[in-house]
Amino acid sequence: MLSAEADLLVRRHLGDTPRAAHSRFVAHVMRQLAAEFSADSELWEVVGLCHDLDFFETRAAPARHGLVTAQWLGDRLPQDATRAIEAHDHRTGVEATTLLADMLKLADVIAVIDARLGRRALAEVGPGDPLAKLRLSLPDRPYLCDMLERYSAKHELELARIAAIVSAAPPQGAFGPAG
Repeated sequence: MLSAEADLLVRRHLGDTPRAAHSRFVAHVMRQLAAEFSADSELWEVVGLCHDLDFFETRAAPARHGLVTAQWLGDRLPQDATRAIEAHDHRTGVEATTLLADMLKLADVIAVIDARLGRRALAEVGPGDPLAKLRLSLPDRPYLCDMLERYSAKHELELARIAAIVSAAPPQGAFGPAG
């Protein structure tokens, strides 16, 4: 599946909503992260685009979020890509610890932090306890910082590099429908 086809699926399932913009932002970040790891940028972008296709369908049943998308996609993606989508939300109980799965979780967290706190939040991480300010800004979602810290450390991805990727990305509001 190519990113253009995945974007059509975003339009079909998510329309012109903030969730569609979120998915496109995650896809953009995934493409940049793939380059960091010399991975398949097109595949990673597609995974980012598709990760939330079932968002509205599963809103009342969050334990199915990602699983329904995997069913819809069938065998159109490699198994590790589908598994990453199934595992990106911990409520499914699906576990995947591949680089692709970890980076999807990281990109999703980055997108949520960016949407909630603005572009400068990640740029302002500093030495010492670099996530202290973020933790204070996200008292209702401490797990976001935990995940950011866990996956960046696990894969030796510096927070400054993550901040650079985010700062170079268009704002999430710019990710309207592809034309």
